[in-house]
Amino acid sequence: MGRDKSRQGRLLLLVGLPFLVAAVAVAVTFVRLRGRLPDALATHFGAEGVPDGHTAWGVFLAVSLGLLVGGGVLFTVVCRAALKAPGGQRTTVAAGAASAVLLGWPVVAVLVANADTGARFGGRVAHFPFWQFAAALGGAVLVGAVVWLLAGAGAGEPVPEGDGPGEDAEGVPRLELADGETAGWTRVTGSRVLPAVGLATLALGAVVGLTTGWGPAVPVLVVGALLATVTGARVTVDRHGLTVSPVLLSRPRMNVPLDRIETAGHRQVSALGDFGGWGYRMRPGASGIVLRSGDALSLHLATGREFVVTVDDAASAAALCNALTERERRSGGSGAGD
Repeated sequence: MGRDKSRQGRLLLLVGLPFLVAAVAVAVTFVRLRGRLPDALATHFGAEGVPDGHTAWGVFLAVSLGLLVGGGVLFTVVCRAALKAPGGQRTTVAAGAASAVLLGWPVVAVLVANADTGARFGGRVAHFPFWQFAAALGGAVLVGAVVWLLAGAGAGEPVPEGDGPGEDAEGVPRLELADGETAGWTRVTGSRVLPAVGLATLALGAVVGLTTGWGPAVPVLVVGALLATVTGARVTVDRHGLTVSPVLLSRPRMNVPLDRIETAGHRQVSALGDFGGWGYRMRPGASGIVLRSGDALSLHLATGREFVVTVDDAASAAALCNALTERERRSGGSGAGD
């Protein structure tokens, strides 16, 4: 247990430290160059590296540091959420370190490019060569690879092995439903990670809008708004089968009818370890709505595939689903109990 806690601490340090270093590098660069910077920084550059857009240095600095701090928090939260997914943790840590370089390097380069420019320095124009982006990408790959090695193949808790999705699903008793009796089950499930990703995307959209223009920023802002708000789902089991729909909207809605369900059970799901992320996920032999790790309703379909939905009290949902499915078979699909 002590080694596991030490390993987790090391991983959290590896994922958070690059963002801290990048933020400190930006702050130190700004402090050293403050007297040599114009009031409005050149922050967008054309094909020849000539500026065609400017931003007040206060806004530029606040947004840049906000992105670095927010990115560090986001990747730390995601890393902690992957406690039972060694591969997922290692990937998250490496991706976080690479993202810190991709965010921090261009900010420092822009500050340096703006030094001694503007009216106070004879009208000298800032120049930002595009090889800086290639250098940032190369630095990100290098740092990500080093952190990947430092994270180690055994990062995180071991994941119990199985023969595939649903292998460890627990059998649940069917509810006893009288002839003509109707029953339904509903729960709301949500995600803690997707709202954070949405807020980070909104911040990125703000940066794009301030530095490039609001036209290109609109799609980014729309995606961020959707991620930040449409992150909850209502899960219902009734005579129509399984239905999953957004909490705040009526569409899109997903339905799995009873005649497509062979059996239902419940099992523990790791969002990163089992499905590689959050949202609507697909993998060989399985798909589902995975908004978090934890208890999940597991449907084994007539096609041989598994469909999962992460939701609390999945055992009750599975029991009712089995009862309704059995009655549907007895009635020959005639809709008994409608």
